[in-house]
Amino acid sequence: MARGFVHASLIDEDKNGYTEYGYRGLEELKQKDEIIAQLKQQVADLQIQLQRMENHANNLQAKASLPGY
Repeated sequence: MARGFVHASLIDEDKNGYTEYGYRGLEELKQKDEIIAQLKQQVADLQIQLQRMENHANNLQAKASLPGY
């Protein structure tokens, strides 16, 4: 290696634990990603549950408005 230059393989090794925001442990980032995925799934499940409840309320309201012949 020429004096004053850093080989590219050394730079790659140093960047492994860094993000554009600075150093964070890779395990910590993986845990945060897992939590985010779980929360996204929970939000999706709650949206489905809410839609079902709204549909049920609409059905009840429609039945209530029918004349009771």
